[in-house]
Amino acid sequence: MSIICVKIITVIQNAMITSTLATAALNPAMMLLPTQLLTLPSAKKESSRLEPVKRWRMAHPELFEQRRIEGMKKSDLVRENLMRLHREKKAEWHKSARKNPKLRATVEHIAAKEWSLKAPSGVVYRFRNLKQFLRGNAELFDVEDVIWKEVPGRPSQAWCRAFHGLSRLRPSCVKLLPDWKGWTWSEE
Repeated sequence: MSIICVKIITVIQNAMITSTLATAALNPAMMLLPTQLLTLPSAKKESSRLEPVKRWRMAHPELFEQRRIEGMKKSDLVRENLMRLHREKKAEWHKSARKNPKLRATVEHIAAKEWSLKAPSGVVYRFRNLKQFLRGNAELFDVEDVIWKEVPGRPSQAWCRAFHGLSRLRPSCVKLLPDWKGWTWSEE
């Protein structure tokens, strides 16, 4: 290295030390020792092997995001973690749902509708929530019509013959029946 280069480096280092001391006077935490100044990374130092990847990400953010999401969708590890989290939270969700009256077998259930049915005896029954009515008035129906059957894996979807028959009496039903075992829809 020539003497001129060494002098230029010395002048630059002295300027940096002076600048650092001035900065340190304002903020002592910014004080660097001269030996630390000598070991500062130079601009010519080889960049890390991740630098090209980082530059590509910055240049193509939409494509990077698309590939990142595709990778997560195909990842077995991500799938396992999501399934584990779902299993852990499922009991908590069920516990919360049992407390909510709109999700329980009550007149406040979110799927409950107003019903007006005329029994074969001529008595008109007005109620909200057909399943609750059937469970509370099973004596009005044949025994085999109120045997509740569970749908595997979906206990809230239990059904019986009376439920299917009476639900088809509702005028808004696609498969409308005029009557079911003497029961009819009542407009009264």
